[in-house]
Amino acid sequence: MILAATLVVAQSVQSRGEAMLSRARAASDIRHKDAPAFRLKVEFSFIGDDLEQKKGTFTEWWVSSDQWRRETESGGARHLEIESGPYKIWLQDTGDELPEQVKRLPSLVAITPPPSSKQQFDSIVPPVTNEPGIECAVTIDPIRKEKSAFCFHTTSGVVIQKIEPISLGRRVAAYRCDYGVFREFGQQTYPREMACRIEGHQKIEAKVVDLSAQAPMDPGLFTPPADAVEVDICAGKFKMADPKSTLLNVNSLTEGSVAVEFIIDVKGNTQNVRVVHTAGKNLDDRAVKGVRSWRFSPATCDGRAIQVKSYVEVNFVLP
Repeated sequence: MILAATLVVAQSVQSRGEAMLSRARAASDIRHKDAPAFRLKVEFSFIGDDLEQKKGTFTEWWVSSDQWRRETESGGARHLEIESGPYKIWLQDTGDELPEQVKRLPSLVAITPPPSSKQQFDSIVPPVTNEPGIECAVTIDPIRKEKSAFCFHTTSGVVIQKIEPISLGRRVAAYRCDYGVFREFGQQTYPREMACRIEGHQKIEAKVVDLSAQAPMDPGLFTPPADAVEVDICAGKFKMADPKSTLLNVNSLTEGSVAVEFIIDVKGNTQNVRVVHTAGKNLDDRAVKGVRSWRFSPATCDGRAIQVKSYVEVNFVLP
């Protein structure tokens, strides 16, 4: 009887969480199947590693889930993503590296994960701030066992807060993003102000300066630059790349954590290795050199080798 009652409770939590997330998508998902083409421009500011306030823009042109362009610029850095056909994305990075909080902007402005993503709900709880009229659905990663949360306004159904785990060296902290000033766009309501914090410290603040229907849209926007890197998206049975040789000497005279992005090509080699979170030139160079020498069994989609983007955090320690 106890086992049956536990199963019923778990099913109830899962169904409630799915219903809350589905309602939030209906309220705020401006990228749904029948949505009009639009241009979204966001101005953002953040505190850099030098403690100086920095600014930038994020612009998205969206026609459908198979045709969109996202461009992020800040200072001398520019990151471009284009999808102009099913299951293919092109990436281009120029200038300096964008900090991690800036690279999280696509997830921030998307608000909810796509319907194709499967969320495992762990519990339904009140918000940390105990504000009335808000409920939070807690999800759990089945592999890493890390928890995230979506907090919903119970009247409108919109997401007003997201909380995700973020690695800070050897520990994990909560990356909290708040949404406010919701206004109508077509049949949806979309926030015009967003801000993310870690342990009370603001990491990025963003404001929507333009959200407008755009039809027709210039086809040239979705033509990838000649030097863009192609990455596959799998809509079938996906198998992650398996490491064959990923040795890297992490003993160091100084400690630090270097976050590195790279492409694993169809032969299992690493390409376009780049630092996305620095620990200083010496450790950065060691991390990049090490990752460039790594070899994998390539990722596959329905048994076919594909090119994928990957990420690793290299923690250098005192011997």
